Amino acid sequence: MIKSIRAELAIYLSIAMVCIIGLLSFLSYQSTADELGELYDANLQHLAETLLNNNQIDTLIGRHADAGVSPNRPAKSHIGGEQDYLIQILNQGQLVYQSHQRDFEVNTASLGLSTQWVGKKRWQVFIAKQGSITCIVAQDLKLRQRTIREVAIHLIIPQLLIVPLLIMGMLLVIGKTFKPLLSLSAALDARPADALAPLAVEQQPAELKPIIQALNRWMHKVSHTIAMQKRFTSDAAHELRTPVTALKLQISAMQHGDKSALDHCLQQAQSGIARMERLVHQLLTLAKVDPEARRQEMQSFALTPLVVKVLNDLKPLYTKKQLDIGFTRADEVTMTGLPDEIEVLLNNIIVNAIHYTPAQGVINLSLTAFEGGLRFEVEDSGPGIAPEALEKVFDRFYRAELSEGTGSGLGLAIVKEIALKHQATVHLMNKPANTGLVVIFEQKVIHR
Repeated sequence: MIKSIRAELAIYLSIAMVCIIGLLSFLSYQSTADELGELYDANLQHLAETLLNNNQIDTLIGRHADAGVSPNRPAKSHIGGEQDYLIQILNQGQLVYQSHQRDFEVNTASLGLSTQWVGKKRWQVFIAKQGSITCIVAQDLKLRQRTIREVAIHLIIPQLLIVPLLIMGMLLVIGKTFKPLLSLSAALDARPADALAPLAVEQQPAELKPIIQALNRWMHKVSHTIAMQKRFTSDAAHELRTPVTALKLQISAMQHGDKSALDHCLQQAQSGIARMERLVHQLLTLAKVDPEARRQEMQSFALTPLVVKVLNDLKPLYTKKQLDIGFTRADEVTMTGLPDEIEVLLNNIIVNAIHYTPAQGVINLSLTAFEGGLRFEVEDSGPGIAPEALEKVFDRFYRAELSEGTGSGLGLAIVKEIALKHQATVHLMNKPANTGLVVIFEQKVIHR
């Protein structure tokens, strides 16, 4: 397989050009051969008719009538070329004149033009008759065809000689045509690694515009991804700095403080370590569920048992706060996705509801199946979220004003990423009079 488009194009165009020129040359050869053949046939006819109308024929016939006079046979006995014609004149079937000294007997029953074998040779013969006089004009067909072939070849040689010139011209045109592509390649090679500005499209050939536009879209995605990674790294470093600093202070206090404060310092240190552990775990989870991460194969699974499993895992949390949590509706639905990630999504939504619901509060869960989709709602009895923060809470490391210091601001960001990966939506809605928050997870396409 040819790896170069330019070489492949040159080879295919050269083959096509040679085939076309060859076909034209063949057609020219056939046309020239036909035209020359017709010309020679016309000469045979013209010569025969001219001889019949010549007054000297009567003299030849008179001489032949005298006793003892043999037919006029010249000393020349061989046809020298296609320009030589063998001529016979017969009077009442008797030979009166023959142009060459050789045995030559043809079938005179059919007048006009014909091809006959005489003496192991093929002859092109024209027979004309006027009264008792028959005129035969013959031409050696082999010599005639050789001459026609030579003339035709001389005519098509210039066409064949022009093929190399055409190929050279074609190569120059291909090189010029590919010049914008080579210029684009050189421009990309010369770019530094962090130069992701879009390439100019206006002055480029129409064939290159789709490629350049695709490159620009790709560079935009890369630039966006790099910006997100930088922001994520910066935010993660900022978030980790606080518990690390607090941990260092607690250790320093334990080293220089009295024993009475040791238990309190240890408790604070353990709290800081737990926060860092949660933060690192959520960072790893967020990197795993990022929609731009490696694609995994989706599968169908029942959602209701997965919600029940998450509730069982979180039972110590809502039991400790004496929360009333349960289903107001639980349809049997099957969704398409990644069960492990959906479990993380459900866990984060319900944990947030538990966290913000006051002791002895109520959390209602609702799982609804409808035509072409499903909806999972979590309704808590907490303080809700300020209207201007309803969208901001999905940003990474964002924490609402009512949040306690134990959160990392990544829970709902992870929920959003998982929903995007599953082509679903998540949105928040405050209940009237700040009596709670409703989290709605909705996927439009499901398989029952």
